[in-house]
Amino acid sequence: MGCRNRSSTPTTKYLFPMVQKYADTIVLGAGISGLSIAHAAHSHDHAVLLLESSDQVGGSIQSYRADGYLAEHGPNSILIKDKQVATLLTEVGLDAQESQRANNKAKKRYIVQQGKLHAMPNSPLTMIKTPLFSLGGKLRFALEPFIGRYAEHKNGHNEESFADFVKRRLGPDMLASAAGPFVSGIYAGDPEKLSVRHAFPRLWSLENRYRSCILGAIALKLGAGGNSDQLAKGKMLSFRSGMHAIPKAIHDHLPHNSVKTQCAITKIKKTNAGWSVCWNDISGQQETTCKNLVITAPHHKLRDLPLPNSVFNGLTPVMSLDSPPVTSLVLGFKKEDITHPLDGFGMLIKQSENSRLLGVLFSSSMFDGRAPEGHVTLTCMMGGTIHPEYSENSDEIVLAELDRLLGVSGKPTFRHKTSWPRAIPQYGLDYQNTLDAMDEVENNNPGLHFAGNYRGGISVGDCIVNGLELGTRLSTNEQ
Repeated sequence: MGCRNRSSTPTTKYLFPMVQKYADTIVLGAGISGLSIAHAAHSHDHAVLLLESSDQVGGSIQSYRADGYLAEHGPNSILIKDKQVATLLTEVGLDAQESQRANNKAKKRYIVQQGKLHAMPNSPLTMIKTPLFSLGGKLRFALEPFIGRYAEHKNGHNEESFADFVKRRLGPDMLASAAGPFVSGIYAGDPEKLSVRHAFPRLWSLENRYRSCILGAIALKLGAGGNSDQLAKGKMLSFRSGMHAIPKAIHDHLPHNSVKTQCAITKIKKTNAGWSVCWNDISGQQETTCKNLVITAPHHKLRDLPLPNSVFNGLTPVMSLDSPPVTSLVLGFKKEDITHPLDGFGMLIKQSENSRLLGVLFSSSMFDGRAPEGHVTLTCMMGGTIHPEYSENSDEIVLAELDRLLGVSGKPTFRHKTSWPRAIPQYGLDYQNTLDAMDEVENNNPGLHFAGNYRGGISVGDCIVNGLELGTRLSTNEQ
């Protein structure tokens, strides 16, 4: 079926009849990236049709409430540091009545060392006093402003791992006792295998721009060379109904019938005017043509799409991008059954501890309304690149670790488990090959675009910003 002349489309096209034969853009996947693309495009009167394979929007951002507890399937919060994200939340109606700022106690973050929890230092004085780093490690940290930039072509390598970057600039103590656990908390990854340039671009840019991470951080705090698109001070948020409030609000703000769920894509083909997509849903077989086709499906699910061979073959580096298994086990307990005060964001665990956990979020300490009165909620994270087998930990193993580290006794009063066989894309030392592959496929196939947490950042905020920018480019023809 060919594209219909847009001039004949009625002025009510944005209401989307039951079978929309033409859309300016079709987006495959109604996760946070796809929804953000649609929001930006629709704000510029650009008709977008979203096709989602599951029965609900949001992708991994889902929330579950039962018996007074709130559990997240995926991200537990969002760090608002970009003005675009703050504006989006306002536009879709997520105002102060629905949003929740993290409690002050969430500023404290613990690292487990030799079986004990130690708060991460947050000032020069606490840095001097902390037992997390040796005296030599503290002195090495103080030398950071005097360390030169990375010699890019040293030993024939262009990429530097996050581990090598931290050891070079801050010393091995900082890697083992802070930066390493930090990587486990964000990527569930191995710091030796992650590219600092791609996985932590803001950190990488501090060295390149200011020669020193410490001096760069001070300069930014003083307002030198700041990004006008970023807020002066970031804030961590969630929502009273959970993180799913974001995709739900964006979806509800889109034109009626512009999002189709339970869609099984059966054919994708090029046309003279762009692209044609065929799919089956509860109404039967459908077909819509478009100028732009945006694919936001998870990178490991690209192989399940009926893509033209020329596209499919070029995506091999994307589809093979490593993404380890991660399991989130949310447990509720009576407050009296836990010895530790849980006065923080949570705890990360050093690799040398040989723990079966990546870390634990003190969810009910971070945000109110996560547990009934007199109870607490712990979100236990397991698996990752270094120990993928730990994603299959039994409850007994988890409870034993919680008892050892936090003094947890008694049986859980709540349990909710979510397992992701392919969780977080790893921006490794060969990640540039992945970016180059996507660029080449897009250049060879005008109107085709790829977006998601495997491109431009894994956080919710990064996906929103990238989605908004792509949606704006598509709607203003600045491709």
